[in-house]
Amino acid sequence: MVLSDEHVASLRGFLAFEPDEGVRLTGQLAQTGDLQSYGVLIYAAFVTAVRRRFSPTWTVPEVIGFVASVRARLLGDVEIDPRAAGLLMRRALGDSVTGDLDDETKARAQVFVLAELIADEQLDASGLDQFMSQARALADRLIS
Repeated sequence: MVLSDEHVASLRGFLAFEPDEGVRLTGQLAQTGDLQSYGVLIYAAFVTAVRRRFSPTWTVPEVIGFVASVRARLLGDVEIDPRAAGLLMRRALGDSVTGDLDDETKARAQVFVLAELIADEQLDASGLDQFMSQARALADRLIS
């Protein structure tokens, strides 16, 4: 597995709320069959964003409250499993909670929670680039 600039550009487009660019680039990745590395990048970005928001101190009620607020903001347009989102966030924060989640449920929770965390940060282009650099560094470590 190799993480490329195209993976980073695709996720950056999504997080910058440039859906046409994100969809176009993700489509190109799908055509090459290189989505496994993209999944690692999404996971790394999710972990990075969760830790930026909640570390070093956090509580389970804070995580639950955040998940509830994300679900309320999505207003039924997109449904995420609250148990999955909370479980994944707690794991990202180093909690050793267990639970079986299918890949689609995990991916859905990660993507939409990640998007909300980034939206809450209100990053400018430079801030988003810094965030993507942090996420890519973690993804590179996970891949190697």
